[in-house]
Amino acid sequence: MAFESFVITPLEMFEAAIHPAFSDLLPPGSGGYDGLLTEFTLMDDVPNKRPIVDIRKKMNILQRRDASCDLNYKKIMGTGVRSIEVSDLYGAVKHCKHEFYQGALRDWENEDGDMFGSKIQPYFQDAMRVDMASNAWFGDVERALSGSAAFSSTEFNGVFKWLQTYTTNGLIPAAQTIAAPVGNYRTNPLLAFNLLNAIVDAQPTLLRALPAASKAIYVDQAILDGYKKYLRTLGTSSMDIIDLYGNGVMVNAIDGIPVLPVLIWEPILADIHGDNNHHAAILTIRKNFTFATDKKYGEGASGNEALMVWYEKKELSWYYQMFLKGGTQIAEPEMIVYAV
Repeated sequence: MAFESFVITPLEMFEAAIHPAFSDLLPPGSGGYDGLLTEFTLMDDVPNKRPIVDIRKKMNILQRRDASCDLNYKKIMGTGVRSIEVSDLYGAVKHCKHEFYQGALRDWENEDGDMFGSKIQPYFQDAMRVDMASNAWFGDVERALSGSAAFSSTEFNGVFKWLQTYTTNGLIPAAQTIAAPVGNYRTNPLLAFNLLNAIVDAQPTLLRALPAASKAIYVDQAILDGYKKYLRTLGTSSMDIIDLYGNGVMVNAIDGIPVLPVLIWEPILADIHGDNNHHAAILTIRKNFTFATDKKYGEGASGNEALMVWYEKKELSWYYQMFLKGGTQIAEPEMIVYAV
């Protein structure tokens, strides 16, 4: 059966494609946490720029009463304000049936309808989701990306770019940054074990005082593999039941802090550095990262078209266009220890 032309409004696309990507529900087919976007707090009403207001509880309010009736009032809350900005983004692909059905696929060209064409839309949406995630973590608009790069990482600034910025301006102290040793952590698992211990030891006092379950260590898969391999050499394991999604998913932990692999980090790091020996890890409070978009943003004559699919007879091709906005920010940079 042939597929049809259609248009999806910005709000419909947000509800169907963008919002679910940030949901805390288990991603389908992964068997657990997939490390893409579920750890981000989602802001859906940022057409250009919005402030992020951190409401921080104050301590040291208890005072000794004297003979006076005058009371010294202290502030119970304070605010630190940062801004989050979004960039206009789009994805555009086309599918020419005659170009596609070549070689081993030639036998299917004359089948009733386009048997592969109907699969392009979900592939297209999945690719856009991965692109959002790769930029949300590693995006750097100043990076010169190789023409052979497999991942998108230059469309808007992501978490690691903000870490670099806040380290440079002193908001993240140098003592909370660690140089991750370059090497193969699977064949030399002691490197992974030592790195995770160094990150835990480098926590600032206020971060260390928080419950372990309110924090997480995000790592590339090689760090987690090396850590687990080293534990096996000791004849022990740190597999804890962490109630991340309300279903008892098995998650590794160190000092009770969940160690969560971000599955796309390892291939993106290899993409950027040209080898498989670079690593990254972040220890912070959960949901400390923010992703902003605008659920009302669209294109077209009425500005109300976010996903468009149509057939162009002149070029014998199906066209797909998707428009959205995206940007990231960190709510509390000082509550982070990281290694790169």
